[in-house]
Amino acid sequence: MMPTIPSELEALMARACALGATAAAIIPAGSLVVEENLASLCGAPYRCPSYGLAPGCPPHAMQPEVFRELLFVYQQALVFKIEAPVAALLGQERLEIARRIHNIAATIEQEALAQGWRLAKGLAAGSCKELFCPKLAVCVVLDQGLECPHAERARPSLSALGVNFSLLTQAVGWQFEKIQAQAATAGEPAIGLMAGLVLLA
Repeated sequence: MMPTIPSELEALMARACALGATAAAIIPAGSLVVEENLASLCGAPYRCPSYGLAPGCPPHAMQPEVFRELLFVYQQALVFKIEAPVAALLGQERLEIARRIHNIAATIEQEALAQGWRLAKGLAAGSCKELFCPKLAVCVVLDQGLECPHAERARPSLSALGVNFSLLTQAVGWQFEKIQAQAATAGEPAIGLMAGLVLLA
């Protein structure tokens, strides 16, 4: 028998869907699996174009071992996803979808704080530099020590923190397979997903 979800969390889940999420769920924060090797993939062997360019990306992001310890503070996580055709996730539409993930995570974080979840923390998909400051040569936070001009929306990257995305989707019960380029052109449009979450305590 599934545990009853408190009405305030039901409201946050509904809010995430109203903001554009395909679905949302509540899982124990302790069920998140954090692995150092996953975060290191941002740098090698196929270096991410955003590596080192943003506070939420390696090597500037919180180290996975530190994040793993931080999770002990949290009781629950609101996880949400946006489903889209694989072709969209492999093209320029990916950026807009990722921006929506950041927006949902940031909005739910703020609304959770207003509900009394004092340590609510949103996490999202993709590099904030690529998503919000693509025309700037450098990140003003890292290069000049200035406030982030998009602090109300930009959130740390799930990948940078070492969250095992495959196991996360399993914990929620969402089908997920690694996105492959050939899936975008095979028969019926293949559907993939991007996700974000908000830690609650």
